[in-house]
Amino acid sequence: MNIPALYNTEQWTKMRADAEHRIQLASGEKAFRSIAEDRVFYGEDGRAEAVINTIAYVCDEEKDRPVMFFWNGGPGSATSMLQLECFGPYQMARDAEGRPLGELMEDSACILDICDLVFVDPVGVGFSRLLDPAASERYWSLMGDARSNAFAVLDWIRTHRRWNSPLYLCGESYGTIRVSRILEEFGRNPMEGNRMMLGLNVAGVILIGVALSVDGKGGIVDPHIDLLTGTLPTMAAVHWYHNEKDSGVSEEDFVEEAWRFAAQELQPALFLGDACPQEEIERLANRLHELTGMEAAYFVRNRLKLNSAEDFMLQVTAAKGSRVDLYDARKEISLTKTYNLVGDGNVPLVLMNGALAEKLGIGTDRQYYTGNINVNDAWNYDGLEHPTNMDCLRNAMNRMPGMKVLVASGRYDLCTLLGNTRYIFSHAGLPQEQLTLREYSGGHGVYSSAESKAEFLADVRAMIR
Repeated sequence: MNIPALYNTEQWTKMRADAEHRIQLASGEKAFRSIAEDRVFYGEDGRAEAVINTIAYVCDEEKDRPVMFFWNGGPGSATSMLQLECFGPYQMARDAEGRPLGELMEDSACILDICDLVFVDPVGVGFSRLLDPAASERYWSLMGDARSNAFAVLDWIRTHRRWNSPLYLCGESYGTIRVSRILEEFGRNPMEGNRMMLGLNVAGVILIGVALSVDGKGGIVDPHIDLLTGTLPTMAAVHWYHNEKDSGVSEEDFVEEAWRFAAQELQPALFLGDACPQEEIERLANRLHELTGMEAAYFVRNRLKLNSAEDFMLQVTAAKGSRVDLYDARKEISLTKTYNLVGDGNVPLVLMNGALAEKLGIGTDRQYYTGNINVNDAWNYDGLEHPTNMDCLRNAMNRMPGMKVLVASGRYDLCTLLGNTRYIFSHAGLPQEQLTLREYSGGHGVYSSAESKAEFLADVRAMIR
């Protein structure tokens, strides 16, 4: 079957690759299998219309072992980074300066000793494909994406007879929306939404780089707060890292100082709006300069507003002739160079199609796409208002009082904002005994440094155990 796409060189045939492995983990040597396989969705005419591919790492000796399913964001991003930088048994090797190499290494910190791992790539990314363009709305939409991925999970559980396994869901960035919506699909309400009443019980949820406030129209913070408030803790962390490390104040204390300022001084001034006295605006602008490294004149001119995170990215290290990165603002890029949002060189693309595919025994003429912006452009966000993403999460937590939720935020993430995450989770009415909010010295992927990855995986292990 031909795959409809521009410049297509592929023909689709159903994939399954099964290989045996052994790995040395901290707890000892572990045998496991890798299984890469297609889950095919059919239209009413019986023809295949889409494929969701999964790459799983499983230990066969225990059929009731916990199993965790992973999704990345975008919405057109694959799970390659979650697999190669954090959770997979085979990781992307790096040099002494932290630069990625085109080589794989075994990761002894992998949680495979206590949990099986299933990486799910939605339609259009990874090895997954849209086979019928007329069916795009059924997959490239808020509800279609959630439903197709929910049924992909159900089919994986059915295929591998894992009905008794504790089930964990992990989403990063837009993947946090995916997971919240999948939870709603698993619900038991026969009056609306999915009337097939899947009713799957979930033991735990991990949300990395929360994007629950994304509205599909460019908004990234809750409409009840302004962009500056949502961004301020991250701005403070970035300014501390680049300019204030020798100030005698710790990173955590500097961030908390900024958050207190936002609540106790900035918010009252923003409430006053044009009635706020000019001298008060100038005082607060000077304080914002101290907390963020941006020019006080910027905040005076904009009356305590941040026009965009880009303005901060260009100012905070401008004195050094550089700007900072969106996904991990510890990284600096020279102002004389063109800024490439996705970085220079796609090492994960090389590894997923090369060394890892060979190790997993994957033989296909399909290319593994680490990202597909065509998916983003075609995405339909209709349905965000009722229920909201947070409503979906709250419904699931209330429905399953044993379900734990770990929210993981990176202090250097300018893509999904720490301040916004703090705000929405303190105004959501969630059962607090089920909720853990953690912040790490990492970027959008909280595992972007060895220290934060170790702390994060320790928290994940604590949840599973």
